[in-house]
Amino acid sequence: MHFLLLGATGRTGQHVVSDLLSQGHTAVALVRTSSSLPSRPGLTVVNGSPLSKPDIKRALSATPSFTTSAAIITLNTVRKSESPFAPQVSPPRFLADSCANVCEVLGKAGIHRIVVMSTAGVGDSWANLPWASRVFMAWTNIKYALEDHGLVDKEIRLTNMDWTLVRAVRLRFDDSTQKPIDTKADVKMMGSGGVGMSMADSVKVSSVSKFLVKVAVEGLFIKGAVVVRD
Repeated sequence: MHFLLLGATGRTGQHVVSDLLSQGHTAVALVRTSSSLPSRPGLTVVNGSPLSKPDIKRALSATPSFTTSAAIITLNTVRKSESPFAPQVSPPRFLADSCANVCEVLGKAGIHRIVVMSTAGVGDSWANLPWASRVFMAWTNIKYALEDHGLVDKEIRLTNMDWTLVRAVRLRFDDSTQKPIDTKADVKMMGSGGVGMSMADSVKVSSVSKFLVKVAVEGLFIKGAVVVRD
């Protein structure tokens, strides 16, 4: 299968690239700076922005010998630092507008499958977040990312796309000092609402990546959302 990728330079997106290529798939990645994603066999890198429909169209046409099967979006908003109180750098509606652009361009090209990485706390999963998590999100600048993911969640449901929203709980990034975790094991799925979420829940980026690829390749959870954790 051949995929359009947005967010391929991010920590989850890089795993998605590796997982797709290792399974024999091909992909074209739309990135802001082409040098930020090294070229690899099976990967085509196109310089551009997800906020530009012409750039997305260029990415789709960059590999004329391949027919795009689906898009996988792992974009997120950006703050000035990792601090949850750091000012937001991304423009308002960055995620929502990017997703809307991709849906429009794909739809006109006759491509209807899209898988989007979201976050626990969006939509009907908000009520099932631990109260401490809700307070933390509401009182830090993480709330802006949550609001943007929420707009994606609402607006993508109004499209004719075969969408899937993967709502990850707290992301756990690779740490070489920790004992390796078996990333071959499937993530635990908690429905769209994430009933039973706890403060201890987390999911490794590599686990989310494998799940995103699996959902896209196998056509799972079409027109649905799912909360995942390790």
